[in-house]
Amino acid sequence: MRLHPGLSIEAFVTEPAVASPVAMEFDERGRLFVVEMPGYPLDTRPTGRVKLLEDADRDGRYEKATLFAEGLVLPTGLMRWKNGVLVTAAPDVWYLEDETGDGRADVKRKVLTGFAFTNPQHTVNGPVYGLDNWIYLAHEGAAEAIVFKEKFGDRGAGVRFADGETAAPLDADRHGVRFRLDPRRIETLAGRSQFGHAFDDWGRHFTLDNSNHARHEVIAARYLRRNPDLLLPSAMQDVSDHGAAATVFPITRGARFEMLSEPGQFTSACSLFFVPGGPLADVLGRSSVVAEPVHNLVHRDVWSASGSTFVASRAEEGREFLASGDAWFRPVNFASGPDGALYVVDYYRPIIEHPEWTAEHHHHDSPALYQGSDRGRIHRIGAAGQASPRAPRLPGDATTEELVGMLAHPNLWWRRTAQRLLVDRRPADAPARLARFFRESPSALGRLHALWTLEGLGRLEPDLVATALGDAEAGVRENAIVLAERFPADQGLQARLLALTADGDARVRFQLAATLGGVEQATARAAQDRLLASAMDDRWMQVAVLSASSDRAAAALVRALRRGSLVEREAPGRASYLREAAGVVGARKRPEEI
Repeated sequence: MRLHPGLSIEAFVTEPAVASPVAMEFDERGRLFVVEMPGYPLDTRPTGRVKLLEDADRDGRYEKATLFAEGLVLPTGLMRWKNGVLVTAAPDVWYLEDETGDGRADVKRKVLTGFAFTNPQHTVNGPVYGLDNWIYLAHEGAAEAIVFKEKFGDRGAGVRFADGETAAPLDADRHGVRFRLDPRRIETLAGRSQFGHAFDDWGRHFTLDNSNHARHEVIAARYLRRNPDLLLPSAMQDVSDHGAAATVFPITRGARFEMLSEPGQFTSACSLFFVPGGPLADVLGRSSVVAEPVHNLVHRDVWSASGSTFVASRAEEGREFLASGDAWFRPVNFASGPDGALYVVDYYRPIIEHPEWTAEHHHHDSPALYQGSDRGRIHRIGAAGQASPRAPRLPGDATTEELVGMLAHPNLWWRRTAQRLLVDRRPADAPARLARFFRESPSALGRLHALWTLEGLGRLEPDLVATALGDAEAGVRENAIVLAERFPADQGLQARLLALTADGDARVRFQLAATLGGVEQATARAAQDRLLASAMDDRWMQVAVLSASSDRAAAALVRALRRGSLVEREAPGRASYLREAAGVVGARKRPEEI
């Protein structure tokens, strides 16, 4: 293996402890859950499993492996939840729990159902606990099966809660999904993702597909739902400055390819993941990794702001973050844990391409397709010389005060785990401790998680949001604008929002424009006009402004066309704004407006 300088890689877990691993997550007790999918690509029998690995003596080696659950059909991902795990295995999302403490799940409850059962690279996957306390699922909808239509031709029946209490099935085709269980809600996202998705530290959502390894879901679905007449081709921005199907630099010895695209370019991009904060971030900065299993490598991008969105730039020219000469090395997923390391899930097989798109001799369930199904590795990447820190108190054993303090940890694993546990356990002293922590913490990320934890507990107060709107950190202000939407009748908050129109951060101004689209006041419309005028050439600012109710469109177009108006100045974005605004008016089909 060839790895980025200044880092080290070691075998963390290998077969026989794990086999055919596709996803993993550390829980709050330091235990490791691993999803195994030996049935890929064509075996639809219930051979999927979840393994539980434990480091009983805390020496950094996971010497105990227990079969936590079995009988799953092509499972793709998992997330720690309550006292168990959520597992995606189309057409379902399952909740598995060990009630007896023997390391085996004796509860198996279907939570969601109705997802398409299609090619395994395209089924629902990647459950993630979001900053906003929703559970997010990577999903893009059914892939058209031609050769294996009988096995993978089920296009889904509408996503719904499995107990039948959902009012109507959700049409999730070509959309990601998010849901909550308390209170029960389920809805589609504005964008979609094939295998894996990611959130940055500030809760922004990033997606991908097999050839396009970095996209930003710029505007949330709740804003676009306000205006069904805004015909937006996509809510996602391609952010890679080296393009879709970008060139990659493998070092594989004896590589064999059977695929539709050309060798040497992204064709199996999956599992976008932001580098954990701490020692790795000190070496790598604000960057992400993405797996490319066909070419036996992991690619890294460095991120920078670009108006309302971002740019992901190749970290190094001519080489990759991690590349292997072994043609069986198949990185398919990543995770971080309490030690701040980056973990690489290696499926480890000679054939990774699905036979739907390969040579004819693989079309009849050849045994060669499953060679290596008893293999599998998890690799640990850390800063060179970095010892595995032994936390004196993992989140699972922590007091409320300690959990609140963990919200400021540089590693997102700690912050996300502490927030989830606080929202789940609902300790009586949490709200007061969180409010004090927000006011006193020097950590911007700590203040951010304190706000959202209070939101998850139903104890967020307008005065804290008002304070957050004036925070020194732009990411906190951006999130505070979203949280202000919970208090539409608070006039003080509305005034504070309007004062942000001249904020120095483009993402803050974009979020403000989107939020003000739901405020039915003349002052809000005037503020949106000012925001648009200051960023006329930012396509996403135009979208944020036009996402307001289509009832506003005709008046907005009239204001834009007045002498001395916001579009009188010659600007590249002027024509596109007028075109989009006029399109909304036309879509309403009201002759008096036209």
